[in-house]
Amino acid sequence: MPFKSPLPPVPLETQPYGERMLDVLWRHGAANPTKKAMICAENPQFSVTYHELYHGSLSVAAFLETQGFKKGDVLLTVLPNSWEMFEVTIGAALRGIIVTGVSMLFTEYETRKQIQDSGAIIIFCSDDRLELVSKAIKNIDHVKKLVVAQLSDRTKQLPTNLPTGITRFEDVLATKPGEPFAAVKIDVKQDVLLLPYSSGTTGPRKGVMISHELFSTMITTISSHFKKNMYPYLNPHREVASEHILLDLPISHIYGGAMLQKAMLLGQTAVLMQNYEEHCYLRSIQNFKVHFLFLKPTVIVMLANSPNVDKYDLSSVEGGLSSGAPASVDICYKALKRLPNLKRIDQGYGMTETSGACTLPIIDKTNPVTTYSGVISPNYEMKLVDSESREVPFGESGELLLRAPAMMLGYLGRLEATANAFADGWFKTGDIARIDENGLVYIVGRLKEMIKSQSLQVSPTELEDVLHSHPEIADAGVIGIPWNDSDEAPFAFIVRKNNNLSKEEINKFVNGKVAEYKRLRGGIKFVDAIPKSDAGKILRNVLKEMHDNGK
Repeated sequence: MPFKSPLPPVPLETQPYGERMLDVLWRHGAANPTKKAMICAENPQFSVTYHELYHGSLSVAAFLETQGFKKGDVLLTVLPNSWEMFEVTIGAALRGIIVTGVSMLFTEYETRKQIQDSGAIIIFCSDDRLELVSKAIKNIDHVKKLVVAQLSDRTKQLPTNLPTGITRFEDVLATKPGEPFAAVKIDVKQDVLLLPYSSGTTGPRKGVMISHELFSTMITTISSHFKKNMYPYLNPHREVASEHILLDLPISHIYGGAMLQKAMLLGQTAVLMQNYEEHCYLRSIQNFKVHFLFLKPTVIVMLANSPNVDKYDLSSVEGGLSSGAPASVDICYKALKRLPNLKRIDQGYGMTETSGACTLPIIDKTNPVTTYSGVISPNYEMKLVDSESREVPFGESGELLLRAPAMMLGYLGRLEATANAFADGWFKTGDIARIDENGLVYIVGRLKEMIKSQSLQVSPTELEDVLHSHPEIADAGVIGIPWNDSDEAPFAFIVRKNNNLSKEEINKFVNGKVAEYKRLRGGIKFVDAIPKSDAGKILRNVLKEMHDNGK
């Protein structure tokens, strides 16, 4: 039978998300007009208050309205962690415009693919991505407007000689909202708020349609859980709104974005890192007395092993949550020993398709490092099934299926992929899990083919498509192999047309088309043929055996 959350249900949010967050920003600003909502980690002298966020979001909405953009249009961002990204998201939400974020790590090739697939008609980018974006949109007729913000160095100004047709972000902020503000009627259940991209369980990256209701309810769930259960454990006498949170996680992704929205809902101050850099990360913890860290495994490895940790005062850190990929228990314990007041590191589990957390951490004072991912989130049901879709009982492993009152609306433009993602109303995660008698969820492994490299998803299919585009490659198969602690790296088996083709040439070709974390760090092996099924599907289990056996 399905497993239900032991946590009380959370009412589904009914207010459009832009309106809700506008109310939140105004309320926090009225309570403390000078309080900083966000701070730039690289240049802490730059910050923004809650009231400034409120007015900035309204200005973005007014700009979009005056420029003729309408409900249902897609706005694409190529922006680093910044309050500008937040203002664009809330301003677009107020107009019923859908936001899709492109990773700052993406190449021109990858950026262009998302622009085309999403159908974006307006793009906001940072100054250091202007050249890349300008090339990516060449000959794409549906892009009507490009806005650029000076973010790579906030001490500088945009050049005066920008190409014709490009709008400066400061001109967007100068747009005055009409009186009264022209509201847009939004159906919170059916209208799309966000369009993050995910590879799902298999295949190329797809736009995940997240409704206002789903995302808003998830933020309520996460915020409430941290306020009631997590922060009081660290210090029951400390005001939740006084917390500084440090985010190196990209806020264009669900994990980082949800944690930023959670912080704003709770009236906290977010210290935003545009790019992860070890000294900046450690210095920010020290200077802002960060108590709770939102982690990915690579950062835990740094905390456990880096000699730089001893150069900073990290005594403020009391707790952490690791998500994005499983973290090694041994490495977590090593990090606990390095940081004097770190009490525990919990594991999280979530998916883009569920708009974030599928489980929530539960404090267990007997285990400072958990091997489980907490309990099922409120409103969710889970069941585990075997390869024949038969339910398995407590304690046994099976594929994890999810059901909730609010789920993703589907994959943009991919009806078949959407249909295949569900079975009788249950979302098929492609992950193998077990649930014990206490309702704790253990993620055992993955059915899906996705590679988790540096805590980010890498689609083998996407890399194979890139390899197949090389004129001297006949066929290719990609798998993930273990790489350092709790990480994976892409490894390619390649059939050459020309035996003079070298691994160095292939790496150079791939590196020019994909982000660093997608590169073939695991290596390349030349083979005579790629093992496939009768239906033509690559047999990745055979490839893994070939790698393990050195064949």
